Amino acid sequence: MKTHFFFGRAAALLLVAVGFSHACVGSLSADESPASAEGPSVAETPVSFSKQIEPIFRQHCYGCHQGAKQLGAYVMTDFTSLVRGGETGEPAIVPGHPEQSYLIDQITPVDGVAEMPKSPAKPLGEVEVELVRRWIAEGAKNDSTSGPATPYSADNPPRYNEAPAVPSIDVSPDGSQIAIAGLHEVLLIDADSGVIDRRLIGISPRINSVRYSPDGSRLAATGGTPGVRGEVQIWNPASGELELSAPFTYDALSGAGWSPDGSKLAFGASDNVVRAIDAGTGTQLLFQGAHEDWIRDVAFTPDGTHLVSVARDMSCKLTEVETERFIDNITSITPGALSGGLSSIAMHPSRNEILIGGADGVAKVYRIFRETARKIGDDANLIRTLPAMKGRIFNVAINDDASRIAAVATLDGKSEVRVWAYDFTGTLTDELKKILAKRVADRSADEKKKADAYRKTETKELAAYHIDDAAAYAIAFAPDNSLLIAASNGTLQRLAEDGTVADAIDWYRATENAEAGDEQRIAARYDAGAWIGTLETASKDKVDPKSIQSIQVSPQSAEFQSPYAYVQLVVTATTTDGDTIDVTRACNIETPEFITAGAAGLLCGTQNGGGEVVVSLGEHRDSVKVVANNISQGSDGAIGAVDFIRDVNPVLSRLGCNQGTCHGAQKGKNGFKLSLRGYDPIFDLRALTDDLAARRINAAAPEESLMLRKPLGQTPHQGGVLMSQGDPYHAILRRWIADGSQLELNTPRVTKLEVYPQNPVIQSIGTEQQVRLVAHYADGRIRDVTREAFIESGNTEVATAGKGGLLKAVRRGEAAILARYEGNYVATTLTVMGNREDYQEQDYETWGKIDELVAAKWRRVKVQPSELADDAAFLRRVTLDLTGLPPTSEQVRDFLADDTPTQQKRAQVIDQLLGSEGYVDYWTNKWADLLQVNRKFLGVEGSKAFRDWIRTAVVENRPYDQFARQILTATGSNKDNPAASYFKVLRDPENTMENTTHLFLGIRFNCNKCHDHPFERWTQDQYYELAAYFGQVDLQNDPASGGKKIGGTAVEGAKPLYEKVVDKQDGEVIHGRTGDVAPPSFPYQVPCDVPEQGTRREKLATWMTDADNPYFARSFVNRLWGYLLGVGLIEPIDDIRAGNPPTNPELLNHLTEQFVESGFDVRAMLRQICNSRTYQLSVATNPLNEDDTLNYARAIPRRLPAEVIYDAVHALTGAESNIPGMPKGTRAAAVTDSGVKLNDGFLQNLGRPVRESACECERSSELQLGPIMALIGGPTVATAIADPKNELERIVQENPDDRELATEIFLRSIGRPPTEIELAAFDQIKQQIKIDHELLEKELAAKETEWAERKQELEQIRETKLAETNAQLAARIEAAKPEQERLANERQARIEKATKALEAVNQKLAEKVKQWESDHAAAVEWHPLRPSKASSTNKAKLVAAADRSITASGKAGKAVYTVHFPTSLKNITGFRLEALSDPSLPSNGPGLPPNGNFVITELEIKVASDADPKTFSDVTIASGKADYLQQGFTIEATFDGNKRDQGGWAVAGATGADHWATFKLKQPLENPDGCVLQFQIHQFHNAADHQLGRFRISATTDGGDIPLDLPETLRSIVSTPDADRDEAAKKTLIDYIGKTDPERAKAEAALAEAKKAVPRDAETVRLEKRRDALMVPTPDDARIVRLRSDVAQSKQQVERLRLTAAEDLTWALINSPAFLFNH
Repeated sequence: MKTHFFFGRAAALLLVAVGFSHACVGSLSADESPASAEGPSVAETPVSFSKQIEPIFRQHCYGCHQGAKQLGAYVMTDFTSLVRGGETGEPAIVPGHPEQSYLIDQITPVDGVAEMPKSPAKPLGEVEVELVRRWIAEGAKNDSTSGPATPYSADNPPRYNEAPAVPSIDVSPDGSQIAIAGLHEVLLIDADSGVIDRRLIGISPRINSVRYSPDGSRLAATGGTPGVRGEVQIWNPASGELELSAPFTYDALSGAGWSPDGSKLAFGASDNVVRAIDAGTGTQLLFQGAHEDWIRDVAFTPDGTHLVSVARDMSCKLTEVETERFIDNITSITPGALSGGLSSIAMHPSRNEILIGGADGVAKVYRIFRETARKIGDDANLIRTLPAMKGRIFNVAINDDASRIAAVATLDGKSEVRVWAYDFTGTLTDELKKILAKRVADRSADEKKKADAYRKTETKELAAYHIDDAAAYAIAFAPDNSLLIAASNGTLQRLAEDGTVADAIDWYRATENAEAGDEQRIAARYDAGAWIGTLETASKDKVDPKSIQSIQVSPQSAEFQSPYAYVQLVVTATTTDGDTIDVTRACNIETPEFITAGAAGLLCGTQNGGGEVVVSLGEHRDSVKVVANNISQGSDGAIGAVDFIRDVNPVLSRLGCNQGTCHGAQKGKNGFKLSLRGYDPIFDLRALTDDLAARRINAAAPEESLMLRKPLGQTPHQGGVLMSQGDPYHAILRRWIADGSQLELNTPRVTKLEVYPQNPVIQSIGTEQQVRLVAHYADGRIRDVTREAFIESGNTEVATAGKGGLLKAVRRGEAAILARYEGNYVATTLTVMGNREDYQEQDYETWGKIDELVAAKWRRVKVQPSELADDAAFLRRVTLDLTGLPPTSEQVRDFLADDTPTQQKRAQVIDQLLGSEGYVDYWTNKWADLLQVNRKFLGVEGSKAFRDWIRTAVVENRPYDQFARQILTATGSNKDNPAASYFKVLRDPENTMENTTHLFLGIRFNCNKCHDHPFERWTQDQYYELAAYFGQVDLQNDPASGGKKIGGTAVEGAKPLYEKVVDKQDGEVIHGRTGDVAPPSFPYQVPCDVPEQGTRREKLATWMTDADNPYFARSFVNRLWGYLLGVGLIEPIDDIRAGNPPTNPELLNHLTEQFVESGFDVRAMLRQICNSRTYQLSVATNPLNEDDTLNYARAIPRRLPAEVIYDAVHALTGAESNIPGMPKGTRAAAVTDSGVKLNDGFLQNLGRPVRESACECERSSELQLGPIMALIGGPTVATAIADPKNELERIVQENPDDRELATEIFLRSIGRPPTEIELAAFDQIKQQIKIDHELLEKELAAKETEWAERKQELEQIRETKLAETNAQLAARIEAAKPEQERLANERQARIEKATKALEAVNQKLAEKVKQWESDHAAAVEWHPLRPSKASSTNKAKLVAAADRSITASGKAGKAVYTVHFPTSLKNITGFRLEALSDPSLPSNGPGLPPNGNFVITELEIKVASDADPKTFSDVTIASGKADYLQQGFTIEATFDGNKRDQGGWAVAGATGADHWATFKLKQPLENPDGCVLQFQIHQFHNAADHQLGRFRISATTDGGDIPLDLPETLRSIVSTPDADRDEAAKKTLIDYIGKTDPERAKAEAALAEAKKAVPRDAETVRLEKRRDALMVPTPDDARIVRLRSDVAQSKQQVERLRLTAAEDLTWALINSPAFLFNH
């Protein structure tokens, strides 16, 4: 048996500081201290940068101050830069002088806060800061090894743990040699024999690209150390000599492209820059940073003048080499579910064409240089799209003679290779050039078809090869047209020219990697004993064993099934007072040899065995039976083997890698994304093992994996150092990588999570409680996951949660503790008792089960309840809660006078209120909130009908389950069945599902739409599966809408007023992540009879409303409890989740059971709650409940809702409410919908919900500035008090005694009589009114005298200035006369010239009339249509005349004119719309604005048969013509489908005359039996009032093209011979031509410009303005005018003194908490 001793935290840090290893500590004997060991003392030991300082910087600083991330322009990973400093210019480190070193200032905490590291990171500890200070004082020496070095050489080549992923291969131009990218090396393989020729070993562990020079004499390798540095290597493959090594950037490089002459080498980097260097010297020749993400591959054009690059930003860019100038985006792709952008590029050997591939799995061929003008969004360079491959394409290739192209794609460890014939070119026909020059969106359907036919022509597939057991990232053609494929199984596959597979080259085995020996295997195993000794040790809790009765350990038995398994003990002591306390950290622990223990009660197994762990505290003892297996004995493969889902994913979660602040963010971090909290292991495996050709996993050398190096801090990591060598997380991750990074999807998952102890109590503030988390798996196994689980406190003001399941008490109260692990959640409630010395156990009076359950909780948390509320407080409370109205003064008097026993008379009042008219209105309003009765969604009519339906249900006391089912299964029109409005509001399956679960179950499914729920068990799959129950809901137009629409935006069109809800047979919900159809499925099972043949909604409603559904009844009774008590048992009251447990679960269970047993009777539940003594407690506090707001030991004052305040104000004053759009006297709780608003915003300011969601959070009860001002200074309250028709004056008259008057107002307002002090205050109000009046009169008299004197002085000054100004004005007029006359003469000359020009133009009009007549000789027979009905959405009046024209009058503004025309015309081919001038219109029209213009934004035509006149179908317009168009407008815009845009038909510049437009139909209307035509003229231009004033519509049956033709007025004149026309007819033609003639318009404009008045002399104008201002007598001062008004008003108040006092008292009470809150 071992007894464990522990070093304190300070001692452990000291050991680290002086460089002691764990082995040294372990070698000390029990009675030795570190100071007694041989060696220099701490003070004498120099501080080592490499061993002591750099680990601190690596853990805390390097993540943000590295080459790739230089925050503050400060790089700490380079020693020179570390010393120099950053953007401040101050030296970071001054050797020998820490006091002058800026770094010390930054890292030294002041009051616990340091400038660096930035929050939320914690400051460095005192020991760490002191260590850095000492190092600087000692000279800041760098004792680390200089420069990068490799542990490998030709004599000691790399050893491979497993076959590596091969990012790149290449074949020498002569085909004799194959280059393979390996670990720290490039392997050169003899192509014929498969034997390794050479191993080119360098310093870079990762080689991303290998490429032979065009002549084969050199080999380029690009790569580096990921996250640290990049390197270009150029080798001589013949001699094996390294000719060039050049470092670039701070991460591994990618891509290697030789220029055709071999003089340059291009490559890409993670700094988003493409570079090219001189291949001989390494000198940089090109630098281009146009990309926005990592560059993956590069290629020179055949002539070497341009460079093409592809990147993760999904773009392919072209750069001119000589100028380094970015030229063009050649193409881009849109990735699907996979990330990674573009990965690879291959250049045609002679043509300017490229082959690219990337994350979308589609290889494409592009021309490099454009043959059409570039347009945003075009794809003109695309030549051919090849068939899609499964997974990401990692590599593409073109063979030497450009007869073949190939691509390799990989997904989930399986690979696919395809080879196609390159038997096409990028030559374009002239027609294709024109098509491709257009954006895709601008092409016609036929053009799109031709473009697709060109690009998607089937390409001959020459070969296809599948690898089912390995990932292939690299391919290369050999000169013989065979294709080499590098797979992660260590082989090179050769796909011959004929498509057959040749013998593979097993190059991995050729490296002669020896299997690991026993020593290596043992060294790789995890050492739990060593790790547990490194843990920070908690200070021992001091517990007096004499105060303890007994101790109990949990668990009583433990089994260790792997080296990584542990058990967290929880030791609970029962004190002599009967309390329980956690003593885990106060006990001694004795373990058998195969178990090791930590100070905080953590047990780990170190070898196989069985035995007992003994825990003791003083004389008290308890034991734990322990068994350890699979730790030291068993097969090598089994011991320490790990599983991704069971072991790795929890580690990634605990380290924070997949959290929302790191790689689990929506876009990941730095291009690396994991699924949030590991909910999608397939996605995560792809990200870790496939992405960037397995960059993050190195199977060949697991320790080189970025997945390990970054959290270890060996590679700079913004997330900091997260683990250390040898800890269990490091061991698990390393083992998974070493074993091949496998994923077993059938691994048993966690099914349940348990927490121990349940509902713990901490007795003293500042003390701690250990909890233990245990996961249960589907195969029956259990596992302690305390260290991996996430434990959070729901109330950090009461308790905080630390690492390892340790909770700490902060103050008295209760905190929900939520633990989550691998998608499972469990919650408990921690109670912090605090000082309860004055608490005495007692029997509390109870009136029923509710009170008994509440009282049990009082005893548990040691609170004492308040007394019962008095009768007045109870009556006001219950009346407001049940009806939303205060009791009347008569009701208060009667209740207070009633001597019936308290409990009995209160029960009678509750019965009277339930079902009363006030109750019905109030609870109807609550449901109208939750069901979003809002005209925005339903229109005025639909809102009223839905509210009436709800009201009927409340009147009937319809059972809640029936009420919910009727809503969820509602079908038909919402006009006939208003419950169907629910679906009209929500519209789509996802929104409907989210709202339904929130409303009827109290759970929030919106959080698991994009990923699994972060705080609950709900999964993303369940989101779409549940939404599928609404997938077949269809909304169809109800003809009863009569064309009326609701809403509508630029994004979403308006909806019909009424819609039919139907269940269609098709319609599915598509999973947002997988793209698959989501089958309907319930997220949890309920034992109920779901109808097999029912609709999906009927099935859902049955499941949801079943009595056994654990959320349905439970969520509703919690709402009711919260409404009545002010605080729900679960709060927020509509947020039921594991992390939000009820404060009294037994009570919630009881209420739920009672509700179900009552048949879901809402009134019965309200009656039970209101009749409880708990509900009726007083708001007054006592010392033992004043800090309690969760346990209902006292009533909680609640601010009244907005509608209740409004209704209470009007009930108090007796004023008649006047709500816009509602009958006078309507109470606010009875308004039809949320669109009904008061003009002053009273209801909105006080928090009435907008009804756009079912969330209770929409309603606000806060009293901020807006609500306060609405009450104090708002017109709503002021109008109610000052209303001459209110009841205040009657109350004053009926109560001549002041005491009686005050009592009546108090009873009406706050439901109780006034106190003597309050009566005295009322008398004081009266006296103060008189005093205030006298003071005002005295102030006015003094001000009048003062003002009379001042006014006389001001008048004298004014008259003097007026005389001076008149003299100055006369002089100025005389002086300015010559200049004014000259300007007048010039103006007259301009007028005469312009007049002559206009006359000359007018003389030409007669000739223009003849030409115009000739142009319009062709006539069409038009039939003016007779309107039967006309209306306008803006309420304008449309009146038909005898000539069948229609005139609009009344309101103007954006509108739709709807006109119906019955007609029997057959074969209608077109229509004419005439815009007619009229003397009654502004500027003679034809429009309504002052200038006579109009804008028709859309003309919509529909037709219905006489047999079914209510069913209209659309009529399509094919073309249109207009006689005149305002500049910038087109007639085509009137039938383009855009009803509310700013285009259309307008005639500015030619108003005051008739205009017309003709429209040809796409298909004639045959109309065999008569029809009704409906014309909708949409007029939505932003210009004010631009609507038609007079118009007429005609139809034609003529065939062929329909010319513009003429309107009736002009056609009749043209039809008359010229000689027979009278002067009026001739003038009409001349006037029309003149109106539309551009030449005349120009001449008229010139004349108008010439007639502009001569500008007056500016100085004369100024003096006239000054004179006019001085002629006005001095007005009385505004302050005295206001004072006179105040005195007059004050006089009136004194004359009606008692009424004024009553109004003042009313105002004061309304603004008091006694009125605004329900007590």
